[in-house]
Amino acid sequence: MLNLMALLSDSVSPLTLEEIMNRMGSQYADGAEARRISFERDKKVLRKLGVPISTQTLGGSDAGKTAYSIDRSGYSLIDFGLTAEEMDALQRAAAMVQIGTTWGRQAVQWLGGEVGAARESSTVAVEAGSTSLPVLWDAVSSGRAVTFSYHDRFRTVHPYGLIARNGFWYLVAFDPERDAQVTFRVDRIDGDITVGVPGTFERPADFDLATAYNRDPKQFAAAGEETAIVRIDATAAPTVVTDLGEDSVRAELPDGSIEVEVACGNVVAFRSWLYALVDRAEVVSPEHVRTAVIDDLRRMAGGSA
Repeated sequence: MLNLMALLSDSVSPLTLEEIMNRMGSQYADGAEARRISFERDKKVLRKLGVPISTQTLGGSDAGKTAYSIDRSGYSLIDFGLTAEEMDALQRAAAMVQIGTTWGRQAVQWLGGEVGAARESSTVAVEAGSTSLPVLWDAVSSGRAVTFSYHDRFRTVHPYGLIARNGFWYLVAFDPERDAQVTFRVDRIDGDITVGVPGTFERPADFDLATAYNRDPKQFAAAGEETAIVRIDATAAPTVVTDLGEDSVRAELPDGSIEVEVACGNVVAFRSWLYALVDRAEVVSPEHVRTAVIDDLRRMAGGSA
């Protein structure tokens, strides 16, 4: 049932029973009727627990078929009666080890609830043996400042919370030097993390981790997970970093320009963002994305070089 809940929640569009069975594989018994009965049983139990599984009748080539989905924004995670210590241990385990299949890892995280403030269900990528997450979790809960190397620069920040988005863990923190809230992708922290003494800072009472990192990492990735490296000139760099987050920066160049990594699977969304920057942005790689953008610009210019 947890795997079913994770599948329906993470799907970008409603799924038919056939699609659900194909994706769940051997988790349901063989035989169409047996699978249907098992699905109806699980759906009924989840609805009783408060999970709003919605249905809709499809049109077009799938006319008449029923499709199912879950809107995660429509409900809070179910209280499975776990203690705070059990939740913490479960989240650490889910983040630090590879548990079974993709859906299995997501299901474990659904059980985890909140740690610190808010946390999303996600399949997270953490290097095997990494100690960064436990150190950061402890710093968040105890109000310790942390110092680490990120993009070849040492940063000392007040860690406000950790959140999983689009397959990665992010640290949302406050940078006293810059007097600004910042975000770091945990797997891109270089080397060890140094922690300060407990009670160094207090997180603002109105801080909400669920909305503090409100950039949708799937905004440009609807059609795939491919990313592009885009060079941004110095005049636009601060705005782009604010929009995309500091974790998107791959290089800081001597002239003040930067190179950022941006998902480009959703071609329309990616190009709309890119073209809004006019001549202050240039696609560096991959070559086929750069070529496609050049060809597109030439078409818009009426064939001129």
